[in-house]
Amino acid sequence: MKSLIAVACALLATTAWAAPKPDAALLKAATAEAPAVTGTLKSLVEIETGSGDAEGLETLGRYLESRFAQGGGSVSRVKPVAGTVGDIIVARWKGSGRGKLLLIAHMDTVYQKGALAKAPFKLVDSPNGQIAYGPGIADDKGGVALILHTLPLLSQRDYAELTVLINTDEERGSVGSGPIITDMAKGMTAVLSFEPTALPEVMINGTSGTNTVTVTITGKSAHAGGAQESGINALVEAAHVIEVTKDLDRGPGKRRFNWTVVSQDRGVRNIIPNNVTLIGDLRTSTMAEVDQFRAELTERLTAPGVAGAKVVAEVKVNRPPFDVTPASAALITEAQAIYATLGRQLPLMPRTGGGTDAGYAAIAGVPVLEFLGLPGAGYHTTDAEYVILESVPSRLYLAARLIRKLGR
Repeated sequence: MKSLIAVACALLATTAWAAPKPDAALLKAATAEAPAVTGTLKSLVEIETGSGDAEGLETLGRYLESRFAQGGGSVSRVKPVAGTVGDIIVARWKGSGRGKLLLIAHMDTVYQKGALAKAPFKLVDSPNGQIAYGPGIADDKGGVALILHTLPLLSQRDYAELTVLINTDEERGSVGSGPIITDMAKGMTAVLSFEPTALPEVMINGTSGTNTVTVTITGKSAHAGGAQESGINALVEAAHVIEVTKDLDRGPGKRRFNWTVVSQDRGVRNIIPNNVTLIGDLRTSTMAEVDQFRAELTERLTAPGVAGAKVVAEVKVNRPPFDVTPASAALITEAQAIYATLGRQLPLMPRTGGGTDAGYAAIAGVPVLEFLGLPGAGYHTTDAEYVILESVPSRLYLAARLIRKLGR
């Protein structure tokens, strides 16, 4: 009897501690699909799509329409809120599974036309494998490429409904597409967002809300040499505003605030400036932090530093923060478990200072998983943005496996 118990215990221990194995057929398919991703990345990068570039965004929109249609999707265009350049491309598939999933990424980049000529697409060998460079290749053309090449790994039984949304204004806060993302996320089993992951690959515990702080300063112009005492120097007041607000930034991992733009209607050397506008970037983890910042800013600007100067401040919410809920945390755990079967890790990192469309999706009250794009670095640097191609098979496997788990 004791020997039987010992054998049973040994079997249970072996079962409990045996490393789970990946889906061999899916991994083989993902590995076979991976080389084609490089060609797609090249095609995507070589269509310049800076936010607001109507021609480039239209060209890439047509390219995506064609690719999704070739994959059997029902493709449509959705008009963003007025003032946003470029149509949102939406593709849908119907299946026999149970889950309804939304995959999101963006086609716009921070680079305006001409960046490609200075930093063309290129492949470079490194100790970590081949690296692909190009403007916007990580943020977020790598995410778009992963979606395009995950689709062939799926069958209709992997989902009840699968929707892909690619927007055109993420780099400008998704002001025109954010409400549409929220609306389309409603009722979904989950939303998977394909922003780039970091190096090394990680999961993220939230993204920041992005907000614009504008301070308008009105003074009085005067001759800078002969009658300066009769003027009110708006530029000097701007310096005062910066001085009394610089400590509103709370440091890494907390509320972030920086003045980033200063402008005036006209600048002439021999005229006391009568108007200056300061624009600042505010990153928050909750909407309550926005209200707190607004109150603190108002208090700091109660008394002008230059007598007679008029100071008006505005805090505008651009993109809401994304907070990982228990349901979203379960998605992170699932992703980590899937990656572990490949012998790879996805450690959970604190909230990032960047803002993403995950915030708009989360407003719908559904689970959201962020950072499913390619691992890369050098975002927003023109000539140094790159992705690691060694990770492509694993990233394809991760995306497809997650969709199967959630969709079936």
